Order: sequence, then C-alpha cells, then structure tokens
Amino acid sequence: MKKINPTIILVRPQLSENIGMTARVMDNFGLSKLSIVNPRDGWPNKKAETSSKHAIKIIDKAKIYSSLDNAILKYDLVIATSNRKRFLTKKSYNNFNIFKKKIKNFKNIAILFGPENSGLSNKDLRLSNFIFTIPTAYSNKSLNLSHSVSIISYELFNFNHDLIKNNKNQNIYNNKVDKRELMIFLNSLINDLDLKGFFKPLEKKESMIDNIYSIYNKIDLTKKELQMLWGMHKKLKKQPKS
Repeated sequence: MKKINPTIILVRPQLSENIGMTARVMDNFGLSKLSIVNPRDGWPNKKAETSSKHAIKIIDKAKIYSSLDNAILKYDLVIATSNRKRFLTKKSYNNFNIFKKKIKNFKNIAILFGPENSGLSNKDLRLSNFIFTIPTAYSNKSLNLSHSVSIISYELFNFNHDLIKNNKNQNIYNNKVDKRELMIFLNSLINDLDLKGFFKPLEKKESMIDNIYSIYNKIDLTKKELQMLWGMHKKLKKQPKS
C-alpha cells in the first residue's frame, strides 16, 4: 500500500532557518517532498542546511521554483493553509477529520504554506481546492511556519498509520485532472471571456477571476469531464453571431 506523501510547498519563505526546521519536522513524520517558491534569501542556503539537522537529504532534494503556478502543475489536489479571514467563494475547513477524508482519494497532493509576514495572497489561493486552517486558541492564531508544517505532518503520520493498520486501499484515484490541465482550460476561458467584454466593471475583474477559479476548483474534475468542458467551450465559440 502506498502511503499518502504530499509535497510541502513553501511560498516566498522569508527565514532560511524556517525552511531548515520545516525539513526537520517533515523528516520526523515521514514526509520527504519539499518545494520552495522564491525564497527571500536565495538558494542553496547554509542557514537552512544547518537548521535542518538530520534532514539535510530533504534540503538537498528540494525543488526551487520562480512561480507558484509552475510549482503546482502536476498536482491534482492543492490545499492552501491560512489563518486569515477570507472573503472568497472557496471552501474552508478547520477539522482534521474532514481534511483526511478530502485527501484520501488523490494521488498527487500539494500543501501550501505562505510567507511568515503575510501568508498566502488571494492570487496564491486561486488554484487551491480548499483552504485549511489549523484550529488554535482565539486569543493567538499566529503559528510559526515550521510549527504549522509540524502539526500537519503529525496528523498525516497518524493517518498513514491508521490506513496501514486498517488495510484500506488508497489506490483509487479516478483519473483526476491535474492543475496544469485545469490552468490551460481556465486561461483559455478567461481570455475568451475578456475578449467578449465579460469583465465589467473593470475594477472587479480580479475578484471575478478569483470566483471563476473557485467554481472550478470546487469540482473534483476527471480528465473525461474536463474534455467535455473543452468540447462545450469550443462549440460555443463557433456559434454564429445573432
């Protein structure tokens, strides 16, 4: 049985020590795949290596990207972590039992963690399937980056242990669409809507695009379903003007 081993993606991390400590806690709980988007202090980084302790192998194999879009192309499930109130039409959860149910039928999973000072932006959230908030005391909701990764990693460690113990089959993935395929479709759709003057008033264009992304990321699309959406979209484009 293949365990659930998501990629941890750090988006624009500011402190090299936090990258190293993230690798360390990942190693503590059996996770091995780390990606980093635009680290502030550059890469490779000695401070990250030093603070990773015995998890230097994760640091050495970490993949570095210049944009979040490129970092998530191959994944069919992307989870964004945030403790900020969001005014987006995107599902948000703070219960680990729901979290585990959501991930169990996906093969390629990424979990996003934002920069220490500001967290993930609305644009960062566009291709995520849902937002997850680690429950904390109301008086202090701010968690250190590596502590957040530690809590998620621990829950995944226990989840994998239970899957093995109960001998549950996790090899049914239903041919899910990855983010590269979805992004190509959405870029085409948004471009055509723009050409037709859909985004009015102009000052609401970005929030309207956020909503389009939210609609399609609420659906666990299969490749066959996306093919049908392509067919519908192309058919509508070919319709003669009335």
